[in-house]
Amino acid sequence: MVFELADSHGTIASMRLDLALREAVAPILQRGRVLLRRVADLWPFTALGMALAVVAFVALFSFGYEKLDLVLLVLGYGGAGLLAISTIAVLLTALVFKVRLRRSPQSWSASVFETGRPSPTGFVLPSLRWVPLVRVHWQWFPPPAAEVEGVPERGRLREEVVLHERGIFETVTRRILVEDAFGLVRVAFREHQDGTIEVLPHLGGIRRLPVLTSLTGGEDYPHPMGLEEGDRLELRRYVPGDPARFIHWKAFGRTRKLMVRTPERSLSRARRTVAYLVTGEHDEAAAAAARAAIEEEALGSDWQFAADGSPEATSDRAEALYKVMLSARFRGESGSGMRRFLAEVDRQGPAALVVFAPPSTGTWIGEIAALAQRRVGRVRVVIAIDAVREGQPGSRWRRWLFSPVIDPGVTRRELDHVGRVLGQLQCEVVIIDRVSGRILGDVSRVTTWTQRAA
Repeated sequence: MVFELADSHGTIASMRLDLALREAVAPILQRGRVLLRRVADLWPFTALGMALAVVAFVALFSFGYEKLDLVLLVLGYGGAGLLAISTIAVLLTALVFKVRLRRSPQSWSASVFETGRPSPTGFVLPSLRWVPLVRVHWQWFPPPAAEVEGVPERGRLREEVVLHERGIFETVTRRILVEDAFGLVRVAFREHQDGTIEVLPHLGGIRRLPVLTSLTGGEDYPHPMGLEEGDRLELRRYVPGDPARFIHWKAFGRTRKLMVRTPERSLSRARRTVAYLVTGEHDEAAAAAARAAIEEEALGSDWQFAADGSPEATSDRAEALYKVMLSARFRGESGSGMRRFLAEVDRQGPAALVVFAPPSTGTWIGEIAALAQRRVGRVRVVIAIDAVREGQPGSRWRRWLFSPVIDPGVTRRELDHVGRVLGQLQCEVVIIDRVSGRILGDVSRVTTWTQRAA
């Protein structure tokens, strides 16, 4: 027993030592990778350029000079000259760009952007119309999910960017790549641009949302899913213990059966609505639905909002949109702040709950299950989707040939599973298609991404 205890302590100590070593080595490896990238960016010759240099050297010195092969001599001079011209043009162009960007700092044309649509940023470079054999292009990081294009305009390249992820970014780093047209020489350098930019999820077809103020128990609207709090209009057989004042004596006189009046199932519109945004995989459409609800006042006049990463309640529109963007940084368990949020807002009185959730399972399902058991009234869950696919294409070449750049969405099986689990929890599920803006009644009405135009 003593030996087993000693072995266990030794194992734990070795695991801790390995973890400490990994934590100590990880920053060193990261800095090493960054340094190697910087060195690779400054090295001017590509693999093709180095191959051409070797071929030109061999043609000149091994055949041209020694064996006086005039053909290879001309080819060697041509290859060496092309490499030299390309090198000079690329290095001079990169130097001019670097100096010009340092002398004229760039500024953002706007502080708020929207995902999914080309937006000018105000960043401008010369178009290189008068410089032969040289071309320039660049990319962003962060955010990595960005498509950058230089649009020619009056002798300049005006930057347009298409962002695919919402968020808030304090600075943007551009990796500007200058290369020749033959792919022989290339030089890259980085340019930082400070200034906070905010990226909102695009609304797509969600222009008008139905009023999302959930219905709670009451007597305004008869509904089979409501609570038994309406007028006593329903009848059922008498059972021992029922109050005698609820007996329907006229029905007893006609049928000779004791029947009692019971409240009908009905709902009433909640005066207060609280909404929460759950993050997770494929949550951009859910964030867009939350944005639409905030901007279009679909939550009613008395509402409060929070999101994963910032569970503090707010009823200010600008702050709520800020929470929608800030939720993209959250890397914890989905829905983990929902209890804290509800504990804060429930102190102010009863309120209906609307949850904007992604079409994928996560820990937020367990949070919904715990809330649905103790909250009065049904919980409304709004699931927004971009597209639903039947599944991955069978073969590898089909996946390579037909897969889009951006993830097309969840599978029908995943969406069906989420809807079935929420239905078992007696939640009211609303599925919204962000592309068309349609409210889908059930999963079977969702069109697949293979059948829908991009």
